[in-house]
Amino acid sequence: MYTVIDGHLHISGDMSEKDCLQDLLELGGLDGINIASMPKGIGYDFHHANDRALQLKRAYPGKIFAFGGLDYSDAGYRSGKVDFAKQAHALFDAGADGIKMIEGKPDARKNLGIPLDSPLFDSFYAYMEKKLRPILFHVTDPKSFWDRAQIPDWAVTAGWFWGDGNYPSREQLYAEVGGVLRKFPGIKIIFAHFCCMWENPADIGCSLDQWPNICVDITPGTPMYYGFAAAPDRWRPVFERYQDRLIFGIDNVGTCKEDKPAHLASCLQRLTNVRKFLETDEPVFAGRGLKLDAGTLKKIYRDNFQRMIAR
Repeated sequence: MYTVIDGHLHISGDMSEKDCLQDLLELGGLDGINIASMPKGIGYDFHHANDRALQLKRAYPGKIFAFGGLDYSDAGYRSGKVDFAKQAHALFDAGADGIKMIEGKPDARKNLGIPLDSPLFDSFYAYMEKKLRPILFHVTDPKSFWDRAQIPDWAVTAGWFWGDGNYPSREQLYAEVGGVLRKFPGIKIIFAHFCCMWENPADIGCSLDQWPNICVDITPGTPMYYGFAAAPDRWRPVFERYQDRLIFGIDNVGTCKEDKPAHLASCLQRLTNVRKFLETDEPVFAGRGLKLDAGTLKKIYRDNFQRMIAR
């Protein structure tokens, strides 16, 4: 019924990914998948797969999209010796559709060692703004990840407690990305995971109203959909008002090895649950779905992503 593009999926360069992506396309009813390759050199090398993402894009023309990650393996970038605009230009020449940045996640930002709005990035952001190329940008994390009393156990196990004084605060990270937007107001940014603003509709609304060129993807930060589903009448107006600014994504990992059946089943279940939340008002995520109309779903599922990658 709907043409659906998953705008946010990661890979790790494993050769079995081609089969896994084919299964996700066919069994998940997807018409496209965007591979988000991570940066190299700041702690996320296991998902830095620019070449593999571009290879898969060539293998599935019109079905696979690719956002490349920047390379920080030359530590000279902190003194201005690395040209990030040149890196982006090379990725686009090779066929990339955008750039993926996880540099705003607290551990990545700590390892990065420079602010997100550092002048060292100015030529890169200026290039992206001029060329109308999008950035899929992970900025900050849920509030609870800075609070030992509230952080979920699974996040502690993942090593995502940021409240010990060794990581930047949420406020600092939001301030830095605000600096980027003020310097480059025409830049096209898709903020991942609702920009971690799912506690209060007013927060995300204020940001979207202030910066008309940005979008957010609705990839499920784990607590996010439980909050949405617990208060559908509170959140439905947000999805309807900002239907031109929301981009569908699941944040699956397209790597299937010996656990392929279980992994694939988990990926498909995440996809099914999010679509059920958007398309119906049936029980899901311990609450109820939004049952959005067909026109709104069309924009969220396909049109908004295609507009962001268009030049």
